[in-house]
Order: sequence, then structure tokens, then C-alpha cells
Amino acid sequence: MPSDAEMLAAALAAGTRLADAERTADLARADFHYAVRRVQLAGGSLPEIADALGLSYERVHQIAEGAGGTWPSPPRAFPGNTLACSFCGKSMKQVSKLIAGPDVCICNECADKADRVIATGEVAATPLSAVKPVGADITRAQCSFCGKRRHQVAGMALAAGGTICSECLALCLEIIAEELAPS
Repeated sequence: MPSDAEMLAAALAAGTRLADAERTADLARADFHYAVRRVQLAGGSLPEIADALGLSYERVHQIAEGAGGTWPSPPRAFPGNTLACSFCGKSMKQVSKLIAGPDVCICNECADKADRVIATGEVAATPLSAVKPVGADITRAQCSFCGKRRHQVAGMALAAGGTICSECLALCLEIIAEELAPS
């Protein structure tokens, strides 16, 4: 134990500042990774994002993978070669906004329904199927957007064509709100 109380106090203060700085850096890193993931969810390709941010493709891929996974290929096209909501079947021309994932899409209307389903536990009907909550005891259920399992997230909603976790749903709702907000 140091004999000088001032030196010990200085070391403790420096340790506190270091811990605060590390916490701040961790929060900033998480915010950055979240922002990169949102750009990808909004339709940005990894090479485009890497170029815009001045990062390597590998680093952007690593960030996206850590923030919920990358989408290696565009979602499948439905009849007429247009994308459609996997939850209700409406084409992208029939809805205000469609968020695409790997072989799955969700429209603004179904995102709202899925949000209510997760919040209330009540089933909501769509033209294609019903959107149902996925109970915490259903451990094999997996988000069609990010691949997380039910026990890894706060909530999950399931429909005939896809499953969405509360985390991906929050991102989708945020993107929808920003893009549909009056300018």
C-alpha cells in the first residue's frame, strides 16, 4: 500500500476517469454500430457503406455481423418480380414502406401490428395470415431478419411468411417513422 495518501487518491481518481471514459467509448461504439446496421437495414450495401464511412468492407461486415447479422442476398421477389410483405402479402406498391431482410420483408402496416402483438400478446389478422406472439417457452423460434432466437430477445412476433424479434422491429419502426415523416 502506498504510503502517500495523495498518490493513492490520484490513482483512484484516475481509475474512475478511466472507467468513465471506457463506458463512454463503449456507448459511442454501440451507437456507431447501431447506426451502421440501420443504414444497412435501410438498403445500403456493405461496399457502399464502407466507402461512405472510409472503412474497409471487412470492417463494415464485421460491424453489421456483430449488430445483428448481415444479409447476404436480397429478399426473394414475389409474383410480378416485385417485393411483397412476408406478413400480409401486400406488394411494395400497396404499402407506404417495405423493409427488406434476407428472404423476408415487412411493411409499415405489419410492423405496427407486430409491435402491438408483442406489446399486448393479442393476435392480429393480416390478409395472408395472423400475426401471433411467440412465447418465451418457444426456444426454437428464430427471427427471420437477424437470426436471434426467442430467448435472446424481449419479444417476437410470427406470421405465415416470417418472424421478427423486438430488436429488429424497433429498427424497422424507426426507419419507417423517419422515412414517412412529413418533411
